Amino acid sequence: MLRVERISEAGFASMSNDWGACLAASDSNPLFMSWPWLYSWWETWSQLLGMELMLLGAFDENNELVGIGPFSRRVLVTAGGVRVTRLYILGNAWRLAPTVRTEYCGIIACRGYEDAVGDVLLSALEQLGWDELICTDVPPEQVEHLERAGAGFDGRGYRVIQRAADVGGRVDTRGRFTDWLSGLGKNTRLKAYNRRTYLQKQGNLSFSDHNAGSDGDFFELLNAFHHQRWGKPAFEREALRFHRLLLQRLHLCGGEPALSVVRYNGRCISVLYDVVVRECRFNLQAGYNESFDAKVSLGYLHLGYAIEEAFSAEKICSYDLLAGTGKKQFYKAHFHGEAVHFATFQVVRGPLLKLLYSIQSASPPFIARAFIRRVGL
Repeated sequence: MLRVERISEAGFASMSNDWGACLAASDSNPLFMSWPWLYSWWETWSQLLGMELMLLGAFDENNELVGIGPFSRRVLVTAGGVRVTRLYILGNAWRLAPTVRTEYCGIIACRGYEDAVGDVLLSALEQLGWDELICTDVPPEQVEHLERAGAGFDGRGYRVIQRAADVGGRVDTRGRFTDWLSGLGKNTRLKAYNRRTYLQKQGNLSFSDHNAGSDGDFFELLNAFHHQRWGKPAFEREALRFHRLLLQRLHLCGGEPALSVVRYNGRCISVLYDVVVRECRFNLQAGYNESFDAKVSLGYLHLGYAIEEAFSAEKICSYDLLAGTGKKQFYKAHFHGEAVHFATFQVVRGPLLKLLYSIQSASPPFIARAFIRRVGL
């Protein structure tokens, strides 16, 4: 028998060890569901967004933490005057404000406890006051887990509305780099690897770890490249604070930063923001000099170096490119990794909201759009 306890903000702040042990014994994502990521997110955005912590812990008969339900809650009033109490999986603020993107979302359950943890956490959620639950960037295995737990959402009379689907890519790095490279398309292989020869014939090309002493602040470099390319920084003030906190705490989930630079004739032309946690290297962000050379795609080139480094590292099994598209195309598919799918959906249980969403879905598109604008959902 498991018991569920609601954990306070003070408890959240002090539970990094217990959280880490529970996460390590689960199949949940070791970065995005880690205490360093989620607590840093909470510390950065909770007060700004007016969020209330709804963190649930599942404990066994020995008082060991075997499951975690990371949720937050916010009450809002729509433009149409509808009062909505919304639950979120911790790490995202869907339609509230932009924050960093938290992927692989879901509940955490130690292996062997998955069904029991799902049952007690969903039962505990029923006792909380809320009208809708927002589940963002949930991988298929977590969707199956949630649907299997208890009677699932449909069995409890909730309405599930699919909001978005996204895809990312994850490269298996347990084989040989040369085999992976030979399997790429000709154009991708040229951009990710062969252009090294072109540049090396003309100057000094190097790939190395970022050195704050000689390179300056990493995030300032990243933001400068992004501003040049996109007209805005990669990380605004709050996101910058989040990532600095994350890197300070990353060791608490067994992780380490992998900040790298590509230099040409001694000048930094590209930066890559990766972190390594357990057996995976995650690509969080990149920035480069877009006007460097029309024949060279620095984004591909730098990723080629980083993926090669991941292949050469004995303990790294995968390089995760995560979700999201590029400026012009879904370039991640070109790296011949495993496709990783994510779903964002809304679980509605409030009677008024279920009625409003039913009216919307039954209406012709132009009426549905006008209705949603009017109601403000």
